[in-house]
Amino acid sequence: MAGYAMQHAEVVANNITAQLNGEQPTATYQPLPFPMILLPLGPNGGVGQLPSPEGPFVAPAAMVSEYKGADLFTGRFIEQFGPTA
Repeated sequence: MAGYAMQHAEVVANNITAQLNGEQPTATYQPLPFPMILLPLGPNGGVGQLPSPEGPFVAPAAMVSEYKGADLFTGRFIEQFGPTA
């Protein structure tokens, strides 16, 4: 559920920034009306549910492995925070 945690963190960061600038924090978390999940099962499999304009849809294994199965999104965090020593 790291995706939800990242959405929460963005709200918290916006509210902290507002307070540091002497403003009232106004950002609030608005959950999606339906669950979203990507569950990889090894590097080439998995299952998921994602949003679409027509409502939630089942994400096929190939899509889950493409998005998450290769590195569990660690590449995104390496880009953001830099490699560890």
